[in-house]
Formats: sequence, structure tokens, C-alpha cells
Amino acid sequence: MYEQPRGPLAIPDEVIQFETGRTTEAWNILLDASDARSFSHAQLIEHLETIYGLETRWASTVAIRYETARGIDREVNAPADLVAAMLFKAAARQRFELLTRAEQRNLLAWLDEAADAKERKARIQDLLNRLQSGEP
Repeated sequence: MYEQPRGPLAIPDEVIQFETGRTTEAWNILLDASDARSFSHAQLIEHLETIYGLETRWASTVAIRYETARGIDREVNAPADLVAAMLFKAAARQRFELLTRAEQRNLLAWLDEAADAKERKARIQDLLNRLQSGEP
């Protein structure tokens, strides 16, 4: 049995508040007031880093949670190493493409949280196995 990915959507709100100083809902209200719905994903992260001083990891986490909460469905670009790994894994690629964009972003953020290249490679393999077997 595989461990569930621990992406930004799986982080408890208490951790978000501890690490960023605000709850998810408080961030959502602030971002709405900044007209963040009109920002690209990169602009949203930059805004959180520049205006609120969040580290990139937490800015990305808050951005993903905001976009998910507000139903913002932006296109997701899979990184080259994942695309290469899925090249001959048609079932995994098709299952990934059937996920919502929020689910895709969550999985990609989980991959990006890997401590080093070895862990990232292991996470990619784990993700491929899960996708091929039809597990969430």
C-alpha cells in the first residue's frame, strides 16, 4: 500500500497558520482584496513573496490552496523529468491527464518538496506506480 502524497492541499490549516501567520481563509480574503483572481500562478506566488514576505515554498502552498478554494483552473505544465518518466507509461499519463488541475498541481508540489534528486526520482516512480494501478 502506498502512502498518500502530502501536497499543499493535505497540509492542515493549523500548520499553514503556524508557518505563514494566517489561516487559509485569511489568506483567501487578503488575496481577494488584491484582485489575485486576475493574477497568473507565477504572479500570485511573486505577490505573496514580495508583499507578504513568504518563502517560496509557503507562497506556492498558499497560492495552490487559494486557486483551489476559488475554483481557478489554470493550465498545469508537468516538469520535464515527469514527462520523460511518463513517456512510455501511457496508462499513467492518461490517468494524470484525467486528474483535475488542482490535483495535478498538488502532486507536482509534492514532487517539488523532495529533499534531493534521489528522493524526487523515488517520488516520481511512486507516482507512476499509483497512476498505473489506478490509485489516487
